[in-house]
Amino acid sequence: MPADDPTSADVAAVETVAERAPARRACVVLLGGRPFAVDVIQAREVVMLDVTTAVPGAPAPLVGVMNLRGHVLPVVEARPLLGLPVRPTLERPRTLVLADGDHRAAIVIERVVGLTAFDDVQAAADAEPGALALGELVDEAGVRATLLDASALLTAVRRAWDSAPGG
Repeated sequence: MPADDPTSADVAAVETVAERAPARRACVVLLGGRPFAVDVIQAREVVMLDVTTAVPGAPAPLVGVMNLRGHVLPVVEARPLLGLPVRPTLERPRTLVLADGDHRAAIVIERVVGLTAFDDVQAAADAEPGALALGELVDEAGVRATLLDASALLTAVRRAWDSAPGG
């Protein structure tokens, strides 16, 4: 047998690794002092928040808008929508840019924890985030994070905007 031909043991080893490899990845951030995750499919980037422009008559969750490489992007304070306290930070604020189709917004975050791989989403132990959460994920180290539904979060912001005076 030529050296380039895989043996059945090699094929079995590759299949075993493929079976154990997590299917998805998530960006984990802190909101209200708790870990929350967003599937990387819905997370675009983390951006330092320099300047926001207030929008008169905007709903409470909308902090303002920012210029992101020539595009106007809404900046949202998602913690109250999740039933969490807003914690001031001494550091320059950061945002996580979320996308759902053509809709994009940046949510204010406390800090980035990192990226994690996961296979399943479990039922949430805490129902606080409600309809904005898909459940919990547990990483390889056993650390739990609430997996947010970016689509539902962006929809909640759009509804708040539509119900605001002049929205």
